This record gives sequence, C-alpha cells and structure tokens, in this order.
Amino acid sequence: MSLVVSACWIDPATGESCEFTDWEDGHHMAGVERARTDLWGSGAFRRRGATFLPQLADSDLWVGPGELPAFVAEVLALLADLDGLRAEMERGEDCTLPHYLANFLRAAEYAAARGGGVMIA
Repeated sequence: MSLVVSACWIDPATGESCEFTDWEDGHHMAGVERARTDLWGSGAFRRRGATFLPQLADSDLWVGPGELPAFVAEVLALLADLDGLRAEMERGEDCTLPHYLANFLRAAEYAAARGGGVMIA
C-alpha cells in the first residue's frame, strides 16, 4: 500500500464531507507504507523539530484547519533543510522527498482555500 495525501473539508452548502485526492502527476503520493517509519517517523525528521509528520509512524495523520499554518511551516522548514535531510538519510538528489513535501504543501493550500484540513493515510 502507499500513503496518499488528501485535502478534506465540509461543503458549506450541503454539510457533506469532501475529499480531494485526484492530483495530477503523482501529487497525491506521500510514500510507500514503510515510509511511515523509515522516512516520516525517522530520527532525522524528529531532530529537525517535526511534530506532524512523525505521527505517521503510529497512525494516519489529520491536520485540522487551525493547524494548517503550523503544518505548512514544518514542511517549509524541512524543505529548507533538504540537503541536510538527504545527507543524514543517505539519499541522493533523485530521492522523492521534495516531491512528497511539495505534495503536502499543495494539499494544504487546496484545503485552506476551502476551510478544511489535510489527511495523510
């Protein structure tokens, strides 16, 4: 199985839950199942102060609307230290980490525009 990032919100007109995962070019991807521990729950992420993504080691992640700014800040900080993460985790320039992190930002932007949140499951 693979992890998928989704934008989720409540439709104000109908009150129904909505979820968007139909991202183009693999923008729904968040890694393979073992990425929960090998990547997101790794010491490399925890040492950089990540608090949202390491939760994936134990469960799916739901980032509520009020938490989106902190989630975005965490992802941006990780992207800013991409070279350090790659070096510590012994991953090359071709690793998918920046793609996944960009997917999280894209989902957060989409969700924020609708008053929703982000789910990674």
